[in-house]
Amino acid sequence: MLPRNTRTAVTPLMASIILLCITIAVSFATLAWINGLPTLKIYTEDLQATSQKWGPNCSYVDITVYNNGTQNLNLKSITVNGTSVTVIYIVGSSQISSGNLAVLRIANTFTSGVTYQLKFQTSKGNNFFFTFDAETAASISDTEQKTVTTHSTRKQ
Repeated sequence: MLPRNTRTAVTPLMASIILLCITIAVSFATLAWINGLPTLKIYTEDLQATSQKWGPNCSYVDITVYNNGTQNLNLKSITVNGTSVTVIYIVGSSQISSGNLAVLRIANTFTSGVTYQLKFQTSKGNNFFFTFDAETAASISDTEQKTVTTHSTRKQ
């Protein structure tokens, strides 16, 4: 019989082994749970304006847009400063495949030096905003890339 004041405890070595076994078991359980989750494919629309070219006397602007998203997008409407405009597709169409571009000609009464905001809305309801300043055609070379400020609102 053991004396009354003697207590037996788990040795530090045994405690370390038990702790290691629990850690390994939890790791395997977590791995099994993660592998059991369905994989979600993320589909996004992302439209970027890459360049602009102005016509004579700012009578039109050719905007090059690039679909940088993971899925095709369909342009539903285009507005300039909140007003609907008519668009002619020089290259491509309103259906822009992922990784492709389109060149759109927007005829409007633009004034040189004025800032304009283009709003592109897709058939899924995503909005892409592009802000640019109108310039006279004489000050722009055909190969010069213009900086365009972009902002977008996306729905998943």
